[in-house]
Amino acid sequence: MPKIIDVGVEQDHIESLTRASGITAISELIWNSLDADSTEIKIEYVKNKLGGYENLTVIDNGLGIEYTRAQDVFGRLGGSEKKLKNTSPSGRHYHGKEGKGRYKSLALGDLVKFTSVYQNGESLKEFTVTFDRNNLSHSNFSDLKTLPKGNTETGFKVEIQNVNQENVNQALDVKFRKEIEQKFASYWINYNDFNIYFNGNKLEFESLIKNTDETDFLVEDGELSYRFLIKVIEWSFDIKKKTYLCNTKGVPFKELNLGIRSTIPISIFIQSIYVEKLHRENLIDLENFDDILQGAYGEAKKFAREYVRKRLHLYSGEFIKELKSKGLYPYKENADSLVEESKRQVFDIVALQVNEYLPDFENQDDKSKKFTLSLIKEALEKDSSSLQRILTEVIELPDEKREELVEILEETSLSSIIDTMTEIKNRLRFINGLEELIYNKELNKNVLERKHLHKILVNETWLFGDEYTYGVDDITLKNVLKEYLKHLGRTDFEEIVTSESNSELQIIPDVCLWRQFPQGLPGHKTNLIIELKKPKVDAGVEELMQIKLYASRICNDKRFPKEKTKWKFLLITKDIKPDIEPELEQTDRKYGHVVATDLYDVYVLTWGHILNEARTRYEFIKDKLNINLMDNQQNLDYLKSKYSEYLPNELKKTHS
Repeated sequence: MPKIIDVGVEQDHIESLTRASGITAISELIWNSLDADSTEIKIEYVKNKLGGYENLTVIDNGLGIEYTRAQDVFGRLGGSEKKLKNTSPSGRHYHGKEGKGRYKSLALGDLVKFTSVYQNGESLKEFTVTFDRNNLSHSNFSDLKTLPKGNTETGFKVEIQNVNQENVNQALDVKFRKEIEQKFASYWINYNDFNIYFNGNKLEFESLIKNTDETDFLVEDGELSYRFLIKVIEWSFDIKKKTYLCNTKGVPFKELNLGIRSTIPISIFIQSIYVEKLHRENLIDLENFDDILQGAYGEAKKFAREYVRKRLHLYSGEFIKELKSKGLYPYKENADSLVEESKRQVFDIVALQVNEYLPDFENQDDKSKKFTLSLIKEALEKDSSSLQRILTEVIELPDEKREELVEILEETSLSSIIDTMTEIKNRLRFINGLEELIYNKELNKNVLERKHLHKILVNETWLFGDEYTYGVDDITLKNVLKEYLKHLGRTDFEEIVTSESNSELQIIPDVCLWRQFPQGLPGHKTNLIIELKKPKVDAGVEELMQIKLYASRICNDKRFPKEKTKWKFLLITKDIKPDIEPELEQTDRKYGHVVATDLYDVYVLTWGHILNEARTRYEFIKDKLNINLMDNQQNLDYLKSKYSEYLPNELKKTHS
């Protein structure tokens, strides 16, 4: 006889468990199938004539779930046997532990029916359980029935009706498929005996993984020691780069930002029984407060950076080979000495940097590329008189390394590279000094964002992207911005730029910086608008709505033709309020990219994010060229010497 089981929990609590993205929801169903030792998982769906989804079904050939145990699992929260065991009958490590994942299926549709077929002695048993979003506190069980002889396959089927079109589209659309493949790749490396199909299309994990590398280390915790395995997976396609906290078999429990800047599509997997321990103790979401895990995260980032460097070095060989095949490589004869060979090696490094960091180089025709590469070659072979000074003062190499390069390069001059290396070095000094100024409590108590920082930043707009290095103060742009300032809650901004008094800081409104940059084509411009909020204002719903409205109104002003103008709006605060965090984390964009249109983009970011992004843009080149930086005090001195006039008296550098 069918039965209805009361879950014994308030409906609003269960409702909270049903909230999930489409990718998270479909992933939970796949994990449930894998935890049941499935080797074939089929996601099947039917579309209607309008392109929407009629229904969604997930079918596996796993062990199913027994009727009496299902009443415990579906009849109460936390009833999963995974809480008592670590592995499935075949030895796979479990992903879930609380039995809450099944409720995520309701993120895909309002009516979900689970059908289980399991072995009971010599016969197969079958029953169904139904979830209805309109009655979440109850589970509806069918009668248990024995299947006729001849039925031999166990398994589990999830049928979803009244689908949520947005979530199901995210779960099934091909453009989101890579993110699902990324989630299960590390698990597949350890258990490669399963297949996943989307309407008959198999996920091909092996062809998606381009390369892997790993290392391990021990972390001591009192009398205990935990082994951490760090695995880097390089993909053959572009991905949303992430770090995953996993158990020893690569089952991910938590996603983090990748933590490093990488032009190579990689994922980092941190695998340890310690991660599983935190997961079982419900402490995995507090990873920022766990010293052991933070230490492991730091080691993982170091290993990943080294991996990226090695791979870029390998790819430089591929790049040079391509230049040679096209006849663009300026050295025509084979190197006949160590000096000549070394000259080519130096050229290869510089040419690769040009290819990677000069935005238009890749799109140049072969004639232009050949001319650019010839200039680099000539620059590396002239005027050696200043070489010692360059190596000493600009690169600051150790003595033994400097002497080695002098011998290898001989008559080489680095004159054409000096400005680049100096600029990189000074920008990193500026970033480190600015970070010290903003976040060192002893220093920043006298520094005011609106009074001091904006005067510095107006000359350092490269901080927001290398494409914003050279800009102009366009009067038309200023007039347009001023006209629409009411949408930011104020009427003017002129007094912020010219006011010299600190006495009225509490009533001075926020700062708006603007610069206009050429896009490369005649008449085409990019307008960068930076809104710096008052120190006491964190970005929340009101601030987000303001910058969105401001951007929308400005971009439609007829004084800037849409076909020739791009806009980028940046709202920068010290912190972000939790209520807008979901707006900042969108699956198809970088963090903080809250609005993306053909005409304009809006970003909401913290100072910490801006500085880290700027720093990582130059770290690789710095390391490649062995540029040494100063300590925090010297970085701060550099900033103070450059912008002494804009800083409070307490921070102005004293010159002897």
